[in-house]
Amino acid sequence: MEPDPRDELFDVLTAEGEPTGLVKPRAAVHRDGDWHRSFHCWVVWRGPDGSVQVLFQRRSPTKDTVPNLLDVAVGGHYRSGETLTEVVREAEEELGLPLGLDDLVPVGARRAVGRGPGWVDREIQDVFVAVVPDGLARLRPAPDEISSLAVVRVEDLSRLFPDGGQPEPEIPALCAPVLPDRGLGPVEPATVRAADFVPVTDRYWAVGALVAARVLSGERGLDLGLW
Repeated sequence: MEPDPRDELFDVLTAEGEPTGLVKPRAAVHRDGDWHRSFHCWVVWRGPDGSVQVLFQRRSPTKDTVPNLLDVAVGGHYRSGETLTEVVREAEEELGLPLGLDDLVPVGARRAVGRGPGWVDREIQDVFVAVVPDGLARLRPAPDEISSLAVVRVEDLSRLFPDGGQPEPEIPALCAPVLPDRGLGPVEPATVRAADFVPVTDRYWAVGALVAARVLSGERGLDLGLW
């Protein structure tokens, strides 16, 4: 019998990311709105036309927070006592994409707060970018974690989350359902809206995509500037 994810133990942090010494189950952390640490990894590659392709996952409908919404390609919590070396496992657990520390380019951290019925999710997110040259071909997503994948060009994403001005009502995307027996389904043209993404109160989707594009171009030492 699989352990209940709600029973996973998390280290409780201050809003500055410092450990408090408290350890609580995931369900209690989300119930009480405690700060805790999570791992975000943007996955990018260059498409056949030279454009920067950004991968997003649509969260499973069974998730306890923000189900069914598009999120960063890889996201997961640090269990109590874990370091980055352990938490990078999330890439393989969610996408079937084995990543090592050498594959991760750090781009800073951010505070994120999400709310829903009966929960408040306060996260200190360590954010990284991974360049995956062969894109979707390497991915074997887990159906219990992800319901589908979406690939969006950076320039289209910037139209959906612009810096000032009027956002586009929707943008082009390539979407692939996750099939329990075969991994990825066919990649089909589709559109996505801002409302399809996990809500943010900062410029994370626009800024993160642009920073990921710069990493793909070879830049290092970048920071989101969202802390």
